[in-house]
Amino acid sequence: MTGGLARHVLVIGAQCRAMGALTRLEQAACELHAVLTDPALGGCEARTGEYPSLLVNRELRPADVREAVVMAVRQAKADSAVLVVALLGHGFTSPQQTELYFMVSDSTTESVLSAVNVRQLLAEAADEAGVDGVIALVDTCHAAGAAPDAGRIAGGIRAGRTRLSVLTAAAADQAARNMRLTFALVEVLTEGLAGAGSEVFVDRMLTKELRERVSGQAIGRMELDNDPFALEGLWLARNRRYRSQRAADEVVGPLGRQELQQAVEMWRVQQHLPERLTRTALTELHDFVRTGQVEDKDETSADWRIRVGDVAGALVECAQTGELLSGVFATALTSDLLRAAGRLAGFPPEAEGAVPLRDLLEYAALRAQPVDGARWQGLARFMAAVEHQVDPGDESPQMREWARQHGVIPQFNDALAEFSQKRQRRGVRLVVSLVGAWTDWPEEVDTWLLLGQSAPPARERFICESADRIGVGKAIKAALDWARSRLPVPDPLMHVDVAAPAHLLAQWQPEEEKVGRYLLGTHHVVVARWSGRLDPSEDNAEINDAARKTLNAMASCGKVPVEWVGQAVLGDQPGLEDALVAGQYAAAVGLDHHPQDLPEILGLLLPYAPIILWPRADARPANGQVQTVVQQNWHHLPDGFADAYRSRWKGSHADCLVCLGDIRAVWHDEAWLDFCRPFENRIVAAPEEE
Repeated sequence: MTGGLARHVLVIGAQCRAMGALTRLEQAACELHAVLTDPALGGCEARTGEYPSLLVNRELRPADVREAVVMAVRQAKADSAVLVVALLGHGFTSPQQTELYFMVSDSTTESVLSAVNVRQLLAEAADEAGVDGVIALVDTCHAAGAAPDAGRIAGGIRAGRTRLSVLTAAAADQAARNMRLTFALVEVLTEGLAGAGSEVFVDRMLTKELRERVSGQAIGRMELDNDPFALEGLWLARNRRYRSQRAADEVVGPLGRQELQQAVEMWRVQQHLPERLTRTALTELHDFVRTGQVEDKDETSADWRIRVGDVAGALVECAQTGELLSGVFATALTSDLLRAAGRLAGFPPEAEGAVPLRDLLEYAALRAQPVDGARWQGLARFMAAVEHQVDPGDESPQMREWARQHGVIPQFNDALAEFSQKRQRRGVRLVVSLVGAWTDWPEEVDTWLLLGQSAPPARERFICESADRIGVGKAIKAALDWARSRLPVPDPLMHVDVAAPAHLLAQWQPEEEKVGRYLLGTHHVVVARWSGRLDPSEDNAEINDAARKTLNAMASCGKVPVEWVGQAVLGDQPGLEDALVAGQYAAAVGLDHHPQDLPEILGLLLPYAPIILWPRADARPANGQVQTVVQQNWHHLPDGFADAYRSRWKGSHADCLVCLGDIRAVWHDEAWLDFCRPFENRIVAAPEEE
């Protein structure tokens, strides 16, 4: 949960005429504010207005400081947030007293009314109900006098049930110089704190580091933690060094930590995970929940105790399985191969994570596990997908032994058989090309029947009875009959690629063409392609090489690789063409609306983008809905369009604003580019003899 809650900040830098100008005050305040509002570090929200989150002024009055703090406290209270307050400038204590007074424009050491009582200010801020805690940074002379005493806070509205951390620049009888504490603190938070956890707190470790960097001043701190219902620790900033520190022995990814954290909190409310989830820590936790003794008052539910054990055990298994895969497939395992295995297993793109092997294993064990399936069925499916991606025709003894030890031999074999069948069926394809339709419908169609890589494709040409949609439909029917006559009896023809020019792709849905008794898409997976890649007059070698490069980049992308364009971009076609020529669209291109000039837009985009998506003319896209639908279904595409179109024909999505069946696509994958290679007109010249 770290870092997920609201945080507010107020940095005040005040000059005082009687004490002389502080030359580095404004710089110190600005740098501290920048660090505290950096989303990757302090995570606080910046504010503007009459009392902004950064208030540096030579003319501040005591009332200005108090009102700025009150406004910041109200914001923190409204959001149940932590408030970080920094006071930079001059300070004094009255004779025989140690209470710090923060000095503003007209303050003098002879008048406490001309300044602000910091001890009282911080105590009142921390005592405000709804504020999740206060962190104060005081860089003034005599700064230790800012820390409120515990008795004062215990006697407040919240009876002491609050949290307050105060970091001070000097002892109560000591001067502070040149904003040394602030600059040192900025350095530490920017660099990260060695040896600390994922966050930096105002604790012994931070003060020790600051004392080593600041000489001549007694850096101090005060901590009060008396709120049993706080949602997370009172951290000052995220620790930039933590990621590199834990990389050596951290075996758990974000999904695993999230699942384990939730289970632990539901089991024992006051229990928290260790900062580093090492293999040893996971094993100890797993063993404890199985055999350890827990008092009933500390345990909310025995069911959650079991869940903690299951998750910890699954994460240990993921770590061990990752080592097995890395050893068995040491020379073949790559991030791209793992991502492909995840897609083959049916995992969504977000399962890939930043570390594909670890994160995909965690998804397989924690999210892809059927409720009524065998204990390791999800992992078995992913393991089979990895083995299939490495070598579809070979089986590893170590992988089969893993399946035997985990009791998932049938599930492992079922997955291998499923993937092999998919590969075989995908290799059997009928390609129908309308490449001759220059301005309207063609007079003939060319067809190829692909039977995998073992045999060259068979080719046949079919004459259209009429140069229109009906004639093309009849020619496709004849091509299907021809293809079936050449297939072995049990092998069904499932995949049909229809290649057409841009003007037909913009208006025609080939899967809705009636061929015989059924629509073409009723029993076939139909994928629309651009016939330009089969046209020898095109610069096919160049555009196909560029498409391959784009597809490789897309496969390595951790998110859905679609670049969406709207009316403003499409309305400036010269500018769009300049961007395409410069290679700025190295991804799939999605149109967030159905443009009136779609044929021209497709004609412009198709040579540059391997994949193009757009909503049908009769779709009702709401704001961002098209993007959301593609995001949710990306790992099923392009074959997923077939089921979506069938559902649309049946009226299953009549009440949807936008569904996948409302989206059209032209899709060129690696397999299609391989088929296009004979049409690329590559000229290979032999070296000249001397």
